Amino acid sequence: MKKTEDDFDESILDNEAEFNNRFKRIDCPQRPNFAINKALKEAKNRITIYLDADIVEHFKKEAEKSKTGYQTLINQTLREKIDGSRTKTGADEIIEKLLQDKTALSRLKAELETV
Repeated sequence: MKKTEDDFDESILDNEAEFNNRFKRIDCPQRPNFAINKALKEAKNRITIYLDADIVEHFKKEAEKSKTGYQTLINQTLREKIDGSRTKTGADEIIEKLLQDKTALSRLKAELETV
């Protein structure tokens, strides 16, 4: 059988430098959800807060109707109160940043194609 360039030469295993030259380490690209989580951590602060049970229940019901997280709704409500008008949420800002990031978009495309 004729040896081709693609055939594996076991003698390369004896020489670490040749092995490293032939087989370069390829880092696995970060998944899009990692990028989103990282961006969220940079944009948000984790706190502990005690709210009345009826307030939490109200936001949970609203969240279920709108298919949004109840903490997101609480954040939006507080932002509207502070700003006096509806503005982009932190999540919206993160999504906008990701839409500008071609690397994140290509990773998201590749991930969606596997679904």
